[in-house]
Amino acid sequence: MSSQRIQEELELLRKFYPRLEFVEQGLWVHIPDYPLPQEKQWNRNTTDVAFQIPGPYPGTPPYGIYVPSGLACNVGKPDNYQNPASQQPPFGGQWGIFSWSPDDGQWKPSSNILAGPNLLNFVRGFADRFKQGK
Repeated sequence: MSSQRIQEELELLRKFYPRLEFVEQGLWVHIPDYPLPQEKQWNRNTTDVAFQIPGPYPGTPPYGIYVPSGLACNVGKPDNYQNPASQQPPFGGQWGIFSWSPDDGQWKPSSNILAGPNLLNFVRGFADRFKQGK
């Protein structure tokens, strides 16, 4: 069973991503139809995203953005992207992974999930990576 902290953060995420799926085994999160910035000419308007919550969370931040295989930007393979990913999320199909973290050494979670880094901030940060394009 995941921690109370993770359950509270998942509820916060669901307020913004109501179709979120959570798989307890492995602590996997799936969010369908994450919007992609079209000014970077992604080959999709939206993509499913997934990530794994690390066991020692919140002491260790999540890492990586999993997307279904075939995502491309400007007709090319994105930088820092492995397809297929060596580890596959439990959501069907084949997935690639962006090697990415928003953490710039400032991951210092608070006991108040709204007062510091949290899973919602992590997921919102995906937009920053996708805005980089290739």
